[in-house]
Amino acid sequence: MSYPNNIRRDPPNVEPNNQDVFVWSLYLLGGADRDVVVEDVCLKCYEIAPARFSWRTHPEYPDGIKGLKALSVAERKSHIGLVIRPNKFTCRLTIEGIRWIESYKSIFESIYSKANVTASKNTNLHERKRFELKNSLAWQKFMQDSATLEISDVATALQCSAASPISVWTARVNELRRTGDLLSDQEILEFSNLVEMKFLRGNKLS
Repeated sequence: MSYPNNIRRDPPNVEPNNQDVFVWSLYLLGGADRDVVVEDVCLKCYEIAPARFSWRTHPEYPDGIKGLKALSVAERKSHIGLVIRPNKFTCRLTIEGIRWIESYKSIFESIYSKANVTASKNTNLHERKRFELKNSLAWQKFMQDSATLEISDVATALQCSAASPISVWTARVNELRRTGDLLSDQEILEFSNLVEMKFLRGNKLS
């Protein structure tokens, strides 16, 4: 898997922008913590900016094609590295996407929201993820001697398999990073980085 070296760092546009609307809509629908159906994001885009995401001849109807185009441009050109698609039906924010949104949240709120938006921080969910990880064989090996960590150990801890698509593995690692960020758990962040370097960037996955 190749990793983008041109991840979006610039702030969002000061004027409404379709790609910004899509990424913001994904965040509002919980895309920081779960996979979101693409069509749901398109509907949210229409709710936020109906003039931009409606049919030209029937502005009372949402135009899903415009939402899909915004996603495609965001992925390939304007917001590289911020959105991942675990499959063709869903999408979610990468850890870089979460950090980008939350760094510029006040800008998004001032342009697209009538009220401030609270960041998604379901700590109970992330506490459970931390508990499950730290009671796994993979975690024991990581703490004792990370060199002994095998792909099957990590797959079990991440609730996938060695044969899972790279997109699934990337999503699982991003979920761990989100947990580490929200719980300020440096060990989980280090574990996430190790898994990425050893198995994802190390080309151990097909």
